[in-house]
Amino acid sequence: MSGDARRVLLALADEGLELQREGEDLMAEIRDEGPLGELAVRGGPLISRFEAMRRELPRCDDDALLQSAADVLDMIFANHALALHAALDLLAVSWRSERLREEQSRLGGVGAQGERLAALTARLKRLAGEA
Repeated sequence: MSGDARRVLLALADEGLELQREGEDLMAEIRDEGPLGELAVRGGPLISRFEAMRRELPRCDDDALLQSAADVLDMIFANHALALHAALDLLAVSWRSERLREEQSRLGGVGAQGERLAALTARLKRLAGEA
């Protein structure tokens, strides 16, 4: 099971990195006050996919290292989905006040969780090479 779980985790981590780049591009457009309807159409599927990826993570009860990686991926994917959802919500209401517009102007990438995903993906690739 651990070989299969390792492959699934790596595939999901790789996909997460690709989706993360798309999400960061979307966040930049939200920050720059892009059209809500267009950005929501792009953001909805990204959010849904991050949530689906959480459900696809394998249980790795027989391998503590892989289970730890699965737990971390779960947290990262949840963070990314929530950040995108919150950014779209902010865009929808930012017209209401200067304070909300200021918050919107500070939107950036996914921060430390993005770096964490890149590091974990590299670690999973090393593990796959050792197997």
